[in-house]
Amino acid sequence: MRRPIRALAAALAVVALAATTAVASTGDATAKLTVSPYRLPDATIEQLRGEFIDQVLDRHEPGTWAPLRFDLGDQHLAKMGLPPAHVLRGMDFSAPTMVDRHGNAERVELPALATVAGAGWFGIRPGGLLLLIDDQGIGWCSLAHVFGSPGSYKISTAGHCGKTGTKATMIAAFGNRAGVTNPILLDFGKFSTSKDAGPGADWALIDVEARYQHLVTPTMAFWGGPRGTFTKTGAVAGLSFPGNSLIPSVSVNPDPFLAQQIVHYGHGTAVGTGGTPRSGTALHWGKSHYMFFGAISPGDSGSGANTLLGDAPGDTMEAAGIMTHLWVDPLMRNGLGVMAGTRTTVIRSALANGQLVSYPVPAPILP
Repeated sequence: MRRPIRALAAALAVVALAATTAVASTGDATAKLTVSPYRLPDATIEQLRGEFIDQVLDRHEPGTWAPLRFDLGDQHLAKMGLPPAHVLRGMDFSAPTMVDRHGNAERVELPALATVAGAGWFGIRPGGLLLLIDDQGIGWCSLAHVFGSPGSYKISTAGHCGKTGTKATMIAAFGNRAGVTNPILLDFGKFSTSKDAGPGADWALIDVEARYQHLVTPTMAFWGGPRGTFTKTGAVAGLSFPGNSLIPSVSVNPDPFLAQQIVHYGHGTAVGTGGTPRSGTALHWGKSHYMFFGAISPGDSGSGANTLLGDAPGDTMEAAGIMTHLWVDPLMRNGLGVMAGTRTTVIRSALANGQLVSYPVPAPILP
């Protein structure tokens, strides 16, 4: 089912693409420009995953919580098709800009909803790949739920991804001109609020610029939703660490509403080739934080998670919260782990509901 959807999404983008204006040549400016979803080779993703885990273990002791943000060095940027950090800091992405790894840039025009949140899922939406370009470094995160109303949307992410005032940049797509493919970057807003105080107190809101409000869709890529907010609290399972083991032992005491399956979508490097749908099993619902067990997802920091069901019978795809932290233990090497995040209930803003069925381009007639 996904291959036809990807083909449709790519076709929509190609048909709608308009003329381009050169800033600096990235190839044959007379050749037609086409766009496609930003996607890295499997081998590159595997290398980045291992390097992220090395980064976490270098900075955090086993048995502690580590932020899921991936700090990118020049070697990582090169693997992503991007120029070095000092070049990126000096560039302007206030309009969609195709850039190569040497820093050559070309302004382009994107069709409506051409910003890519994964393989063919268009829109500034839950799951989009977020770059943070500032004097502190280059960070790789993802986007979570949308708040507000049409024309005044904000989008959430982890607070540790960026401070108040930080510029928010997306890798919008790959641009291909005359067989030469390079990323297209877009500065779409700034952090208006940012809190960074550990699991349960780690969240941020990004104000989306007025000229890019039409690119926003609240619908999570692949999974759909959210529809309302999950509010129940309580322990689904108990964690213990027998002896000196760093691998948790789980005792389950399920409640029919607390024992939720967590579904999420982001641009982590652990699984798949970029944007990838995943699911995990809820362990605990605190007042401000939640915990679940699943596939670890470095680079997914800030991505949104929904519950498969909800607070009451008939509810579905309720917003759970923002993914922010990973429990550091030996399971990381196997691609599994315990993750934690900040609950949606902490964010004092009106959640924007998405469609229950997710499409590459939102359709107003759908539920």
